[in-house]
Amino acid sequence: MKVAFFGAFDPGYPRNVVLREALEAQGVEVARIAVAPGTPAVAREAALVARWAAAAASLDALLVPSFGHRDVPLAAALGRISGLPVVFDPLVSRWDTQVGDLGRAGARSLAAWRLRASDRIALSLADLVLCDTWEHGDFYSAEYGIRRSKLCRVPVGADREAFARGGTGRSPRVAGPLRITYIGGFLPLHGVETAVEAAAILEARHGPRFAQFTLIGDGMTAPRAERDIAAKGLRSVRRLPRVPYADALAAISRADAALGIFGTTPKAGRVVPHKVYQSMALGVPTVTRRSRAIAEFFREGEHLILVPAGDGAALAKAIEELAADPGRGDRIGSSGRASAREQASPERIGALLVEAIARVRETTAPKVRR
Repeated sequence: MKVAFFGAFDPGYPRNVVLREALEAQGVEVARIAVAPGTPAVAREAALVARWAAAAASLDALLVPSFGHRDVPLAAALGRISGLPVVFDPLVSRWDTQVGDLGRAGARSLAAWRLRASDRIALSLADLVLCDTWEHGDFYSAEYGIRRSKLCRVPVGADREAFARGGTGRSPRVAGPLRITYIGGFLPLHGVETAVEAAAILEARHGPRFAQFTLIGDGMTAPRAERDIAAKGLRSVRRLPRVPYADALAAISRADAALGIFGTTPKAGRVVPHKVYQSMALGVPTVTRRSRAIAEFFREGEHLILVPAGDGAALAKAIEELAADPGRGDRIGSSGRASAREQASPERIGALLVEAIARVRETTAPKVRR
């Protein structure tokens, strides 16, 4: 089987890396019909058509990666011409993200209408739509009428490097403050303000040497986090800028607990992001918000630690409990890694993808070469 990633996408984006590794793990040849993100529309489409024409005869499917809503119409048209099924991995709804999560467009604005139309068109034209959770899949069905049979749940997962590093084992906990690490893009759904609130509670109760919070990355809510840290005079929280991927893995591996997401938006309840799978793959005890999405994959208290969304006091209590029983953290980290590997390793994701692509080829391109 040969599958081409199609569109203007970032090949280094974590979800795209995992999907490529997943297909390769199953012996699938992965090609690229691609242009750089940000390429002007006319130039983008001309280049994609030319590259499709040169490669189409050898392909079995086109896969439009994360955030590629604008590339689906062209991929669908070319897929119809060549008899190739189009697999779309939206990862998110553009409308849900920009209106509901980031608040960049008003719910009744023209921009919101255009974003919603972009979602509907892309999801409708694809032959197969990937969803990272069934909560997200049900959202696509309810909002855009996408039938369940057209959806395939493929968890976000973590890449081979994270699982390989986690397989080397973790160093024993060192004396001193409990090391709590967040790495991410400071998105609203991450709820970093909840971590800052928890740090303030712990510092007030136990002093600044009880737990050391390290917040790594940059993004939309980073300025607010920095203001809150300064306003509260927190000595137990340090901020670091974005770091290279290998350094990010090293930072998480050294942590006594990794922070997932704590946001209160509806979208935050529909996702299990890469950062959660990544820290679990590394074998690090992971604390994140409770949701129906996370319950699709993991058991509370066995594979990870869950707290209510946006609840800094609950997060502080969870960290206190980890400090009181280091062995519990080790057990959760080990069990979480095993479960993440079973459900969301590249090998497991690859098996899901290959089966789904083979199935959609039978229904959309039954007479095309296999």
